[in-house]
Amino acid sequence: MVLSQSWRYVRHEAWFGVGATNFMGDLGGSRGIGTHGPKDLKIQPTRPTISMGYKYMILPELSVKGGVTWGFISGDDAHTKNVVRNTRNLSFRSPLAEVAASVEFYPWGERVTPKYKIRGVNGSRSVSVIPYFTTGIGFALFNPKAKLNGDWVALQPLGTEGQGLNGRPDRYRRITMAFPIGFGLRYAIDKTWSVSFQGTLNYTTTDYLDDVSTSYYHLDEIEAAYGPEAAILSDRTNNPALGYTGVNPLGDGRYNFLQRGDPQWNDAYMFAIISVHYRFRKGGTFIPKF
Repeated sequence: MVLSQSWRYVRHEAWFGVGATNFMGDLGGSRGIGTHGPKDLKIQPTRPTISMGYKYMILPELSVKGGVTWGFISGDDAHTKNVVRNTRNLSFRSPLAEVAASVEFYPWGERVTPKYKIRGVNGSRSVSVIPYFTTGIGFALFNPKAKLNGDWVALQPLGTEGQGLNGRPDRYRRITMAFPIGFGLRYAIDKTWSVSFQGTLNYTTTDYLDDVSTSYYHLDEIEAAYGPEAAILSDRTNNPALGYTGVNPLGDGRYNFLQRGDPQWNDAYMFAIISVHYRFRKGGTFIPKF
């Protein structure tokens, strides 16, 4: 039957999209305890993003795709009403480049031609929006920076939590695995073109997208190893009455390294993207649905 097999002629597709990304991690967030999930979503860190890729339809209900997404993420303790995080006074921005492979599942099948209603001799299109779900796996590159004296300074080389020093782990890598999960809506304009909106929550395997994860470290040791910029950017409390927020000496010669981040949760980010899709036709003809 021609109608039921028309999808076989348009299995291949390319897309380009623009949208926004938002960061969920240790910096900023909601008033309460951070969760690194949608509960911590704030409008202020929203940044632009672009995406492009290729898709192959296995069945009308199932497709696989590969894509590249590039944008920015940011976070700022000035945007939260949580007193502890606001006093911590840390902030960052980072480019973000993600390469991912994913699947799309269409519970009612993906439409490959517009839907028509009969009205006299000519057809008149009716809106036909098809929902789908998506999940996948990918890799993301990032490079967190903070602003100091008007310049943006890369944070990973500075070991702001004492990375590489006595008792601390090595400096983190600026690449992470990412696991997107999301939902989309798609509309077929004609036999070749369609548009979609897709939102994903992308969980990662790192807690350092924002350069914040564990506890403070001795400022003098950080400065000796990595320089004065590293010491300044490791502890930026905006409450002078508290003095250093990070390291408190104990009576027996030991030190209490206070919490700087929350290693219980890895960082995440969200994409919201509107895309234009182009289907490559391979022979055959289309008969519209009525």
